[in-house]
Amino acid sequence: MRPHAALDAIPVPIRRAACAFHEAGHILVGWHHRRYITHAWLRPPYGFSGETCFVPYHRGFATERKDDLARAEVEVTILSAGYCGEMIYWNEGEGLKWYPGEINSHDDDLQQMLPYIRFLRPQDEAAFRQRCARAATAILYDSRMIAAQKAIAGVLCERRRIEPDDVDDIIGRGSAG
Repeated sequence: MRPHAALDAIPVPIRRAACAFHEAGHILVGWHHRRYITHAWLRPPYGFSGETCFVPYHRGFATERKDDLARAEVEVTILSAGYCGEMIYWNEGEGLKWYPGEINSHDDDLQQMLPYIRFLRPQDEAAFRQRCARAATAILYDSRMIAAQKAIAGVLCERRRIEPDDVDDIIGRGSAG
């Protein structure tokens, strides 16, 4: 069996929805931590991969600033949220029927985590990443976030792009968790 044969058998709308839930996971955990998007999109032609872009920070990271250490951990948590959000999709409803087993949609996110992990230098990198993934999952499984994730994923599936105003309409910029 080819490595992606299982994925090839999954209908396009199902794969697109899984990607949309992945990006919605990043968006919502970012929102929870007051990291707002500039946009997110599903890449052409099918929307099987995507990207979420956040408003850039106004300053870099410095190890002597405790706030920056916390900020770096938040970034790893946000990057973990894509996979966590996608697993919410695969574990219920239509996704459950088509779950392909091991998925590699998180590889790009793992690469983006590396500078933050190097910056933080955790004693146990695997335990640190697991802690961040559990934090992302806890945020996403809040009932308000589950509903928002479905709505954001719906917009992404329909239009292949979502803007900050769309997220505001769905969840608002009130008090984040």
